[in-house]
Parts: sequence; C-alpha cells; structure tokens
Amino acid sequence: MNFRVRAAIAAAFGLALFAVPGRAQQAAAPKVVYVNTQALLDVAPGRAAAESTYNKESAAWSAELNQMTQDIQSAIADYQKALEKHGADSLSDAAKQARQKSIQEKQQAFAQRQSQLNQQAQDRQNELMAPVMQSVKDMLDKVRTEKGYALILDAQAVVAGDRNLDITDDVVARLKLAALQKRDSTAKPAAKKKQ
Repeated sequence: MNFRVRAAIAAAFGLALFAVPGRAQQAAAPKVVYVNTQALLDVAPGRAAAESTYNKESAAWSAELNQMTQDIQSAIADYQKALEKHGADSLSDAAKQARQKSIQEKQQAFAQRQSQLNQQAQDRQNELMAPVMQSVKDMLDKVRTEKGYALILDAQAVVAGDRNLDITDDVVARLKLAALQKRDSTAKPAAKKKQ
C-alpha cells in the first residue's frame, strides 16, 4: 500500500471517530454545585430554639465555673493575707503546706470540672443541633434530587468555582419557607387548644 492511501485511510478513520460520538461524549457531565453551609444553618428551622436552649444551659455551667474560680481566688487571697499579716515565718510549715494543698486541690477540682463541663457542653450542643443539621441535609437532598445535581459541596471545600454554581440563596429561601411553615404548624394547634 502506498503512503498516500494509508494516510487517507487513517485520516478517514480519525474523522469517523470524531464524527460518531461515543457513550462518554453523549452523556452530560454531572452537575456539581456548592453551598455555604453556615448560611444554611443560620436560617434552618429549629436553630434559634436550639441556640436559646443551649445558651440557657451553658449559663448555669458558666456560673458554676465562675463560683469555683472565685473560691480559688478567695483561698489564694486569704493565704496571702495571712502571710502578710503574720509574716512568712509566723505560719508553721504544716499550716503553709495545708493551705497550699487546699488551693491545689481546688485548682485540680476546677480543671477536672471544667473538662467535664466542656465535654457536656459539646455533647449537648451536638444533641440540640442534630435535628437542625438533619433538616439542612434533608433540604439539600431534596434540592439535589429536584434539580438533578450529582453532587453538592460545601463552599469551604471549593478552592475556585463559577459563582453560578453557588445555590446557597435558593436553599436559604427554601429553609426560610420551611421554618415559617413549621412555625405556622406549631402555632395552629396551640391556638386550637386555647379555644
């Protein structure tokens, strides 16, 4: 076969590959969009109530820690006054050690309780926010299904992207509507009970 004939066959074959789209070329690329999840959580149904409950409960925890802090500061101040009033040598070594030990025990108890309360606060926050986060996830799943999106990413995971792919405003509007509907549905039974 001559070189020109081979080149013509190769060229025709190559054109045929581009002229007949393959299965991969026929399928549309999956639609990937992104949202600002913090903006969604800010308007999610139940978020305000969960935040209010958490703030009330955490105020009690803070008050407990503040009281413990004041007790420690008072013990330290009393010890320092005793040293100043009677002189460093006026207190026996046993008395000094007893007061220092008492202060250290209070500090250790504070650190332990602070750690417990921090864990308790984290657990309670997770518990209160779980239904809120679930409502956001459910709304994202609904939007993804309705719009035919293959994937919805968090905006923090997007290094660079087309702003037209940001669907935050759409989902925020839907969540606000869901929050209003939830409020209306809980207000109606309460109004009926009063009548």
